[in-house]
Amino acid sequence: MKVETNSARQPGRRLKLLIADDSAALCDRLVNMFAELEGVEVIGLAQDVPSAHAAIRTLSPDVVILDIQMPGGSGIDVLRAVKEKRSSTIAIMLTNHPYLQYRQKCLELGADYFFSKSTDAQRLREVIEELTESQGYIHE
Repeated sequence: MKVETNSARQPGRRLKLLIADDSAALCDRLVNMFAELEGVEVIGLAQDVPSAHAAIRTLSPDVVILDIQMPGGSGIDVLRAVKEKRSSTIAIMLTNHPYLQYRQKCLELGADYFFSKSTDAQRLREVIEELTESQGYIHE
């Protein structure tokens, strides 16, 4: 699914990305992957639900990547809050639990994308690249 947005973003800005996942190894891999992309800045990492809520509130990311199962609650709860309070934030669910019921629930709550950690890493990269291009973010 490709997200079409009416962007009020300004060219020359970097796409601000927040990663919320309790796996330090996965976070490191994602940070390294996104560091290779022009126009993308990882502005924060959160390893539990309370810190994800706080980071979203204080950092105002353009895109948030959420794991479903994290300490302190569920990434689905974070998704719900993001879409209620910051509906313009693009929410990408990235999970080891790509079950149909989770996919349906996340999409019902407004997730823009739903990916499996084990099979969709390349697609995640492609989506972030597409977002930087379609939203007019800087490409050096």
